[in-house]
Amino acid sequence: MAITRYPPNTIHLGGRVEVVNDIVASEAITPGHLIERHSASGTPKFRKHATAGGDTGAIVAREQSMLNRDVDTAYASGDLVEAIILAPGATAWMLVASGANITAGQKLESAGNGLLRAIASGKALFTALVDTNNSAGPSTMRIKVEAL
Repeated sequence: MAITRYPPNTIHLGGRVEVVNDIVASEAITPGHLIERHSASGTPKFRKHATAGGDTGAIVAREQSMLNRDVDTAYASGDLVEAIILAPGATAWMLVASGANITAGQKLESAGNGLLRAIASGKALFTALVDTNNSAGPSTMRIKVEAL
């Protein structure tokens, strides 16, 4: 008998994390996006990580569990973001762009738009845990990763 594997429908898959849930989004953010803090008129806010290959912490937008929303329901600008800061070894279900062909074990960096990509010249933030071929797929695809 074959076992059907279903998507996890949660961003945090395992490992130690710190939860931050008192900062608002300054733009639409989908759970699984790599995010960063920034200052908007002196007020801290979250946005999609904006520097391709840039150095950042492993901060990821989690689904809005307190509102019983799933991983596909985006945060609107002004929503409180449930963010997790992944410790090394923690795993998450994140996003890669269309055109990405990632193999398990490959190092990943920020693509500069909240998504991940194969390391080009920046700092490796994650390791891919599974093969993910989105070379002809939708605009984004989920990938299981481990924080470095």
